[in-house]
Amino acid sequence: MKHVLIILFTISFIQVNAQKFVRHKDSVNRFSIFIPAEWKYTGEEKQWPGIIFSATRVPVGKTDRARDNFNINVINTPKKDLEKTFSDFLKYLPGGIANYKLIEKGDITLNGRKFKWLVETHDSGLKDTTEVNYDFVTVRDGKTYILTMVTYSYHYDIIKPVFDKIAGSFILED
Repeated sequence: MKHVLIILFTISFIQVNAQKFVRHKDSVNRFSIFIPAEWKYTGEEKQWPGIIFSATRVPVGKTDRARDNFNINVINTPKKDLEKTFSDFLKYLPGGIANYKLIEKGDITLNGRKFKWLVETHDSGLKDTTEVNYDFVTVRDGKTYILTMVTYSYHYDIIKPVFDKIAGSFILED
């Protein structure tokens, strides 16, 4: 088992370090973020108002079922600070999500800005497959920014270093 874990961590390290990223800058919403160069940028999601940006990993081959993607959601919250926003976010999440389970949560400072983060799992809609959401939340000037990274549970440990790099690159511009 020890050797399997070492191999897994080595693959994850190589994947992040071999991955090429490009910076996306949104001058309207005043943020920038790294996108893995091979991922497909899909922009705003018409069926999900508030999602202003999304990107999806392009599958490698016909057997690749991993659903790695991320999106940025901006919500007007003029009377809320980060604590209240995150508390409300935690209350809202389980609603309507089958087998929702909060795995962990915490605080982090990225590029000088305070964020709250969480990892949660829920049914993916596929038989015997759980989905993982890795969310980062921050507030600025009456707006809540939510960065949500999504994958299937069996792929989470492999893609998490890429997700960490994406989250660590998120900058709210002045």
